[in-house]
Amino acid sequence: MSALKTLYLIRHAESLENERIGCLQRSLSNIGRLSLPRMSDLRRSVELINVPAQVDSDVSSVGWDQIKQVGDQLRADDFLTKNNVQLVAHSPLLRAQQTSEGMLGCVSATSSTDQ
Repeated sequence: MSALKTLYLIRHAESLENERIGCLQRSLSNIGRLSLPRMSDLRRSVELINVPAQVDSDVSSVGWDQIKQVGDQLRADDFLTKNNVQLVAHSPLLRAQQTSEGMLGCVSATSSTDQ
């Protein structure tokens, strides 16, 4: 019988796509209250039209702060060693790579077919 394994899941930090969606939600909320949305929220909302940029978007500035905060805590707790983490895997999306590298100090290997 094989030994039990523990699986830890970490969601990627806030992405630029998440940020743009937040701007759209604020804009729609303001319009629903018969109030004008902020111009900056409108501009960021329109960027959602660029679909390829949403599929593989970078981490936002808030996301980088999240990565630093959680990464610092994981390192302070010596999480990888204390929990005997043997494998780190993430999606090939940029925001997942950035989160993994920033929080855990590692990025999954890629093959030539991933390029």
